[in-house]
Amino acid sequence: MLKDGRPNLPSYTQAFVRINRLLEQLQQVACPVRAYQEVVIDSMPLPICRPKRAKRCRFAGAKWGYGTQGKFYGYKLHAWMLPSGEIVQYNVKPANLHDLTASYELNVQWGKYGGPKVIGDKGYCCLGYIHPPKKNTRYDTGWRLDRHPRMRKRIETVFSQLVAEGIRSLQAKTLRSLQVRVVLAVLAHNLTKP
Repeated sequence: MLKDGRPNLPSYTQAFVRINRLLEQLQQVACPVRAYQEVVIDSMPLPICRPKRAKRCRFAGAKWGYGTQGKFYGYKLHAWMLPSGEIVQYNVKPANLHDLTASYELNVQWGKYGGPKVIGDKGYCCLGYIHPPKKNTRYDTGWRLDRHPRMRKRIETVFSQLVAEGIRSLQAKTLRSLQVRVVLAVLAHNLTKP
């Protein structure tokens, strides 16, 4: 349909092959490296199929994991985000990895981003992160009620926007095609930010 009257546009298959070849360049365009003061970290599930179909699913690398809505089969999107809503960096990991384990790869790039303060939720309770204190905490976690809960709410809103745009409703057969879908969603989201 889109190609009608436009002979210079590639077919769907050609476009998919070209986007697959340009995945690394698209990731650099979607999330350029700059210095930041503060970032918010969180994860969201990327289910590959419905739980009752997971036994028959042959998606390489997909695992069972837990999210806020229960058990799911697939991957998780782990992301750093600015308080303005722009996604700074992200990675896609199997769902069975704990948030701290998966966040390690994001933190490897910490120096390139100017050493920002990383603000997380209770899943990121360890030294180096700003997180809500537990009742028996004996040290200051850096959590400030006047600003950090609002910043945490912003990342949940961004994830809701990505879900509304269809990041979870996908027909992916390989991890590469899942990554293409995620990078296109992140790129479209970041282009709407000032």
